[in-house]
Amino acid sequence: MPFLAQSGGHGWSSTLNLGPDGIIISLRKLNTVTFNHDGTEVIIEGGALTSEVMEAASQKGSLVITGNCNSVGALGAALGGGYGFLTGLQGLAVDNILSLTVVSGTGALKTVTAESDPDLFWGLRGAAPNLGIVTSVVMKAYPVEASGQYAWLGALVYPADKVEPVLRAVSELTLTPKMTVFFYFLTSGAPDYSPLIAVAPWYYGTEAEGRVAFASVIDIGPIADTTQVLYYPRWNEKAAAFCTRGGYKPSFGVGLSSIVLETWIKVWDEFVSWTALSGTGSSVVLMEAYCLDMVRSVPDHSSSFPWRSNITINAIVIPWFTDKKLAEEALSLGRRIRRLLQSTDDLKSPAVCVFDPSLLRLIMTDEYTLFRYVNFAHGDEDPAEIYGSNLPRLRDIKAREDPNNFFCHWFGIGSTP
Repeated sequence: MPFLAQSGGHGWSSTLNLGPDGIIISLRKLNTVTFNHDGTEVIIEGGALTSEVMEAASQKGSLVITGNCNSVGALGAALGGGYGFLTGLQGLAVDNILSLTVVSGTGALKTVTAESDPDLFWGLRGAAPNLGIVTSVVMKAYPVEASGQYAWLGALVYPADKVEPVLRAVSELTLTPKMTVFFYFLTSGAPDYSPLIAVAPWYYGTEAEGRVAFASVIDIGPIADTTQVLYYPRWNEKAAAFCTRGGYKPSFGVGLSSIVLETWIKVWDEFVSWTALSGTGSSVVLMEAYCLDMVRSVPDHSSSFPWRSNITINAIVIPWFTDKKLAEEALSLGRRIRRLLQSTDDLKSPAVCVFDPSLLRLIMTDEYTLFRYVNFAHGDEDPAEIYGSNLPRLRDIKAREDPNNFFCHWFGIGSTP
């Protein structure tokens, strides 16, 4: 009988298909967030939401790296890598994990550290849903003064005729550890659903400092500016619209090394055509970029999280629709834009670098090696596109920890060929 452990219940992967007899194991009641006495470490249980971690951290006077959506399970996001507003300052979530409590596929409950089981500790940090159910982790936390719980963020909205200059300005930003930027193709919403461009800057500091850092984008002249200084537990409020329930969201992600202006103009044209259809106005194409100095200061193979030195930008296509008759067209759009973005990126590489014989044939036909952030993947990817050169080692660990392949519904790694 297939089963899946659920943290926050926020996921779009096409692999999440348990059939009519499958079981969801909800971890939501395991939602305690506990700090040590000086606020330098935190125990996060498997069902705690991002919002719950941020609120508890704020009360303790600490900051903890989390995802950027309040309704996401904190560990669900963290165990796949864990980008967030604080990535420039703290790195990835997987780099801040000190230990994990996990139930393996053999039924064993154990606490895993770098010393107690180096292989499993390595594998859980990037591919945990394939190796067991993580019931809690111990992570680093970062105490701050009261003033250190504030950041300047919000949205800068531009009309359709500004798409090229805004894209150029974003592509030319030099991100410092205190900066993060999100870029969106979206619509104005009801009643007319006009296509718009939005830039969501985040700056860890004052409004004046933030406006200087993002001056090149602001100087283009947004038609709306909702930026403001917000308290730490409120940083994710602006993302709430993208986390609402309802409709169909067959999302597609791709990792990129840069913004190719001409390609993104073509993506814009695709987006405009799609959102002209009835019931598609909530759709969005977005990219997110962080200062990656801290991320890249950690060795590439320190965890099973791949592409640490390759991916600079994560792009996601979300063709959100309400009429099920649009499903095939939405899937086609997502694959088309994903392929378009990847085809002009510098991350493309020759087929001969791939080690798996079955994958080798695929790449020789397709001409490119694709790069995916596991939390943003769609579900139609080959495991090597998601886990990269870590796949053989992960399969060896899988054979030991989950020999019956119970944990196979979240971008499965399969078994050793």
